[in-house]
Amino acid sequence: MKNNESEITLPEEHYRETYSLLKAIDKNKIASWLLTEGYFPEQNILPPSFKVDNFVLKNDPYIRNLKEPPRRELGTVSYPKSFLTYRVYGIQHPHNYHDIVYWLIDDWENIIDHIFLKDKLIYTYSMPIPVNAKNKGELSPLRSGRLIYEWIEMAERDLVAEAHRFKVLIRTDITNFYNSVYTHSIAWALHGREKSFLDSRTLDLLGNKIDKLVQYANDGRTNGIPVGSAVSDLIAEILLAKIDQNVSLRLKEENIDFLGTRFKDDYRILAKTEEDAKKILRVLSEKLHEFNLLINENKTKILYLPEGLFRFHNREYFPYSLQRKNRIPFKSFEFTLLKVLDIHKAYPGTSIIEKFLCELFDKKYNLKLYFSNNLKVRKKQILKTFSLLFLLKTESEKILCYVMSIIEAIYATENKKYNLKNYLRKIIEFEIKNASNKKSVFEIIWYIFFSRYLGLGVTFSDFIDTDLKENLLLKSMTASRQKIFSDSGITLFRKPKDCCGENLSKQLAVFNRSKE
Repeated sequence: MKNNESEITLPEEHYRETYSLLKAIDKNKIASWLLTEGYFPEQNILPPSFKVDNFVLKNDPYIRNLKEPPRRELGTVSYPKSFLTYRVYGIQHPHNYHDIVYWLIDDWENIIDHIFLKDKLIYTYSMPIPVNAKNKGELSPLRSGRLIYEWIEMAERDLVAEAHRFKVLIRTDITNFYNSVYTHSIAWALHGREKSFLDSRTLDLLGNKIDKLVQYANDGRTNGIPVGSAVSDLIAEILLAKIDQNVSLRLKEENIDFLGTRFKDDYRILAKTEEDAKKILRVLSEKLHEFNLLINENKTKILYLPEGLFRFHNREYFPYSLQRKNRIPFKSFEFTLLKVLDIHKAYPGTSIIEKFLCELFDKKYNLKLYFSNNLKVRKKQILKTFSLLFLLKTESEKILCYVMSIIEAIYATENKKYNLKNYLRKIIEFEIKNASNKKSVFEIIWYIFFSRYLGLGVTFSDFIDTDLKENLLLKSMTASRQKIFSDSGITLFRKPKDCCGENLSKQLAVFNRSKE
């Protein structure tokens, strides 16, 4: 790191501040947060019924003999990304998860120092522990990745402030990162390959302990860490911090001037020339390969500045943004939704739909959308809104929690006037059939939750594919009691009706637009 404070770049300033805030938090608070808030994937993946209770850090690990740990399988939930591929989230057995937290916290100071290694010019924006700049020493109530696009945009904005010194921008990521992580490489990142190998029988080293626990939570597999938990994100940071340092040191030896940011496996790097950019990519590719990881050539671009500093989909959307509107008439909502669809199709893979849906709520979680005062027109607009939201969902299944939240807000004020219950019941039954045909456990879980949460009375058993019914998360939802890891002694489920009392938009942190 530079000695002259005036020369500190914004990415380095963010990096230092995060490190300072993290060091100020008592490790027992972090352990508690990892075990409760960090256990399940983020709140847009599973409905509020999946909530952890009575999960505390014990004085000893559950698994005493790591040389012969029990072999367990992950709980999974997935939705289709395309015709042939699925986005799969994995949930570890609570005993394995607890013990990973146990060993990390046991050596927490060294873990922090490892993630925030010196001699780096690639700065992370994806520390999974939610630090709180307003209240140092405390955790933020929000999970750090709850709005991925906001964190990526923060990293990009910080790079813009430094871009005048450079000519080109590199954009790249790692191919299928979480599923490609070789579990042995966790120890390599912490201790070095040779030292880790020599310890592979005794398992005295932290990295080898974590390796073993991750493996045997996933049926003994050495390839992949489960997507979704805060612990997996922490392991990712441990691994990528070392790679970032290795890349930085190598480029320093070659006298290449650059500045980079990273959100999880997504890189943005400024360079002086196209030749330097190509050298940076070669070095990054080499250092990733040393950890059995591959750079994603299909998503790698070298762009001449200012191109690439500002995302095209954000530039397209900005004139239509509803963020600063206090109230949104139906016609504006409809027009903006159609414009968002156009932008989404022009720039697939962005989070523009989520951004739009977030803007429909104010900071107090009230829906800003309003309808005509004419009762007949009002009903048509409400039904049209429901239909448009479900059509929007076909473009991106992961927005389902946003759709449910908006519909709930409308249902709460309009159901008695228009008997929306029957209409919604038919929609949900239709959607469950479609989700079953697509093998989307993710959607089915949300629809059953929503039906029971609102008391719609949907019948669903005959609509769901028999094979899908074996999924333990889905079993929990259909039975309305915990079926996943019921042998663990840890409460992981509550009935949908027990989630009432607070609207979904408030329960789901994805709608919280505040900056910590």
